[in-house]
Amino acid sequence: MHIPYLTDKYKDIQRFQFVINVLLKHGLGHIISRLNLEHHLSFWRRIIHRPSPETHEIWLSAPERFRLAMEELGPTFIKFGQILSTRPDIVPAEYIKEFEKLQDDIHPFPFSDVRDIIKGELHLEIEDLFKEFSEQPVAAASIAQVHRAVLPSGKLVVVKLRRPGIEEIIEADLRILFALANLLEKRIPSTKQYNPIGIIKEFERNIKKELNFTKEAYHIEQFQRNFQNEPTICIPKVYWEATNKKILTMEAIDGIKISDIKRLEETGLDPKIIARNGVNAILKQVFIDGFFHGDPHPGNIYVLEGNRIAFLDFGIVGRIDERMQQNLSDAILGMLLKNTQQIIDCFWRLEAIDEDVDKRALKADLDAFVERYYEIPLEKLKIGWMMQDVLEIAIRNKLKILPEFLLLAKTLIVIEGVGLMLDPTLEIIPLVQPLVSSVVKKRLAPSKIFNDVLKLTTEFGSLIKTLPQEIDLLLKKLQSGRLKIEFEHQGLGDLIKEFDQVSNRLSFAMIVAATIIASSLMVQANIGPFVLGLPLLGLIGFIISGVLGMFLLVLIIISGRF
Repeated sequence: MHIPYLTDKYKDIQRFQFVINVLLKHGLGHIISRLNLEHHLSFWRRIIHRPSPETHEIWLSAPERFRLAMEELGPTFIKFGQILSTRPDIVPAEYIKEFEKLQDDIHPFPFSDVRDIIKGELHLEIEDLFKEFSEQPVAAASIAQVHRAVLPSGKLVVVKLRRPGIEEIIEADLRILFALANLLEKRIPSTKQYNPIGIIKEFERNIKKELNFTKEAYHIEQFQRNFQNEPTICIPKVYWEATNKKILTMEAIDGIKISDIKRLEETGLDPKIIARNGVNAILKQVFIDGFFHGDPHPGNIYVLEGNRIAFLDFGIVGRIDERMQQNLSDAILGMLLKNTQQIIDCFWRLEAIDEDVDKRALKADLDAFVERYYEIPLEKLKIGWMMQDVLEIAIRNKLKILPEFLLLAKTLIVIEGVGLMLDPTLEIIPLVQPLVSSVVKKRLAPSKIFNDVLKLTTEFGSLIKTLPQEIDLLLKKLQSGRLKIEFEHQGLGDLIKEFDQVSNRLSFAMIVAATIIASSLMVQANIGPFVLGLPLLGLIGFIISGVLGMFLLVLIIISGRF
């Protein structure tokens, strides 16, 4: 049977079967059954397969077994699990907790491959580009590994190289993920509200950006421009003569990891100043630049002399446009001013509320949220708590949450945690307030109002011009009978599957019965040759009928429907 998104290549089909077998191995056979994929199992696995895990996993929870399956399936599925761990709007908390444990540490590829990549991409030998080049990588992951090197100028750099063949592996796995998402929507219509195919498309965009190191280099340069007048922030320099989509060469940062508080203090650095510098840097990225580091965990932040902050790993970045900046600022002001309606208006403008949302229940939840924080002084409020509570309210009330907002929420929660680790007395809301106020003031500036009115007038004029044409086209289609309305049945997949199974078993039973009748006629006709006094052909017929009958009985017992 052809599966959409999968090619007919042997490797694709083989990999798809491997994915199904891994799910079965880890006790996730119920997924195979729900998606009607039993026919992709081998013949004997199809007969004996059960949705139970292997013996050593029998006491593990479903989320733990799901994590183990993803780890066995390799880098694409590990990355996908890591992305799902940031989606509390669609993934239950117990699965998020497990997916956060996914690691993509992997053995480094040999130095001979490093030489081949550099020669093939930059058309020069390593010795022609670098004065020194360490053969041992300082880090190795599923997508890339990193080596230290020295340029002919004597500048110390790090060189990030994409793992050979990883692009082809990810492309093949993406086709499988798309196929599974498509089957999920068809076989389990209730999952459509979560938009499985849309989730895979978003993942595809993100992982392809990570594969292209040129994009990461542009991200680095964008951060450099945004912080060129900020002496407390250091962004590494990109060396373009040794950079392309498979290789990224940038300035090496020799500092102290921000989580190493003991060493920071021994070096004479001030954790409290560092905490403020780091938090202010992220807040500026969000509320001023609209372009922020999407993964500011302690491993990606180093501290240099003078309490300066250096950010590393710019593969994951977030962007929020002016409209989202304004609504985010209004929502935060609504929280601080205990104004529930202002928060609801922000959700509405961001198109998070549709006709299925219970407005009264949403307002009641937000009223309770405001009441919970009413007695807490502003300087004691934690933005992480507030973000977490807002996300829970959005999930409970089935609001549509933009992926950008989820990444933003995660970033703010992580950087607040880093700040509080350095300085438990850090007050973040007072740092947020002036930035939020500046966004609001910018929106109310006369020049901004004039530009908005001009833009609105232009869009309205365009609508007036095209509206008659659109109406005319609609009427013409209606008159000519070419207006199409598409209907889609839902929930009939399982019924069709049941009919197929019933008809197959009925046909099988009829064949067995026919074989028994034919054998009986041969015995009655008493036609030789004979074995034990019975006609041989009749005896063979009875044996075949018995085997087929037992086989049918086993299938019925395994199905549990008898």
